[in-house]
Parts: sequence; C-alpha cells; structure tokens
Amino acid sequence: MESTRGPDYQEVSEAFNLASFHSGFLKLAILKLVSQRPLHGYALMKEIERMSEGTWRPSPGSIYPALQELMRSGYITQEQEGRKRIYKITSHGELIMRFALDHLKVSIMNLENLLEYQAQGS
Repeated sequence: MESTRGPDYQEVSEAFNLASFHSGFLKLAILKLVSQRPLHGYALMKEIERMSEGTWRPSPGSIYPALQELMRSGYITQEQEGRKRIYKITSHGELIMRFALDHLKVSIMNLENLLEYQAQGS
C-alpha cells in the first residue's frame, strides 16, 4: 500500500489533515455498521476490510480508541457477551450518523464536481 501513496504523501497528509479525515471516516463507518447489527471490535475490522474490498483494514490501535470515543459521546453502547464486547448504536448515535451521512453525500457531490471541473471557455 505504501508504494501507491507516492513520494509526496507526507506533505499532502499534513496539508489536508488526512489523519483527521481517516479518523472521522472510521467513526462514521463504525456507526453505519453497528446500525445494521451489533458487532464486536474484530468483526468491525473484518467488515470494514470486506466493505473496502481489502484496501482498508483498521488496526486494533485505531478501531478501539474510535469505539471508546463513540461510547464517551453516547453514540454507541457496549455489552459483554462471553469474552466479547458487543457494540450497538444508540438513538442519539443514529441521529448523528444520519446527519453525518447526509453531509458526506453533499461533500462527495462537491468532490465529484471538483474532479470533473473544466474552466469556462476551455
């Protein structure tokens, strides 16, 4: 994966705060997945990997802090089932997720417009 990033990945990452983008996207992905069915941390990592066709598999070092932050914010809850901690979305988390997805759809539309942009008269 590193080779596809190109020589200027560090500069682009710093200029456009890609770490924050990935963190926010991870939290939104978690909310979306647990809105469909309760899942434990490892299942979330595997489902994100499957959903992204193998191009992204969050590490335990990113998934568990994101889960903790979502719990602190009241967007998900945790229940113990045997040795596994199962995560479920709350009604407040559902509301936040819907708002974030609507915002993301507009952002994707704007990004598509940017990618297809042609200057007038060109």
